[in-house]
Amino acid sequence: MVDQLYDHFIRYLNHPKTPTDVDAPMFPSKTGTFMHGDAIGKIVRRVAEQAGIKQRITPHRLRHSFATDMYMQGVAPEALQSMMGHDHLGETARYIHIPMQRKQQALEQLTINGDNHGC
Repeated sequence: MVDQLYDHFIRYLNHPKTPTDVDAPMFPSKTGTFMHGDAIGKIVRRVAEQAGIKQRITPHRLRHSFATDMYMQGVAPEALQSMMGHDHLGETARYIHIPMQRKQQALEQLTINGDNHGC
C-alpha cells in the first residue's frame, strides 16, 4: 500500500500543475490557498468510507499507520524521524505501534551468556 501511495505522490509531484514555489501549498485548495486540516480530514473520511473502512480514520491516525508500517518493513527509526519531520527520536517512537506478537518474538530471541531465555 505504501508503494502505491509513493507512486501516486511521485506522479503528483511530477504533474505540470503541481505547485513548484517553495512557499506555495503542496495541496492547494480551489482558491489557491492551502487546505485547512478540517478539509483534509473530510477527504480522508470520505475516501475511507468509499473503501469500506469502518474504523474512524483521521490524518493523524494515518501518520501512526505510516510510521508503524515503515518500521515493520525495516526502516530505521532515525530515517522515520527525518521523514516525519520530528526533532527528537522520542517523538517518532510515539507513532510506532509494535504488535504484541512482534514483541513476543523479540523476547524469544533474547540470549544471555549464550543461553536462550525466551518465554
